[in-house]
Amino acid sequence: MSRRVAHALDRLGRDDLDAASVAQALAKWSSACHAPAAKLQGENNHLTEFIAPFERDTLERALRALPRHLARELRSHVAPLDELYIAKTVPVPTWNNGNWWKNRC
Repeated sequence: MSRRVAHALDRLGRDDLDAASVAQALAKWSSACHAPAAKLQGENNHLTEFIAPFERDTLERALRALPRHLARELRSHVAPLDELYIAKTVPVPTWNNGNWWKNRC
């Protein structure tokens, strides 16, 4: 994450979306997305049911709160991770928890 994005996040004045929180969410989302597919798949999986969705939620809130040009910069880090997560997980049609990352295992 660039200094410009970090500075903009800190200027939002939100404890849940400061630069440190978003950087931590990005690191945890990256870790989840780079995990082996076997570790991500299956029900009752804490990584796909709790950790990854929570971190991706934080990133989504940051993307929506930032000015468009800075959101685009952050999205350039998030989008490739999203693609990895999609490639390693499968949709669960019976789950309807809102955002796409909450409906995969």
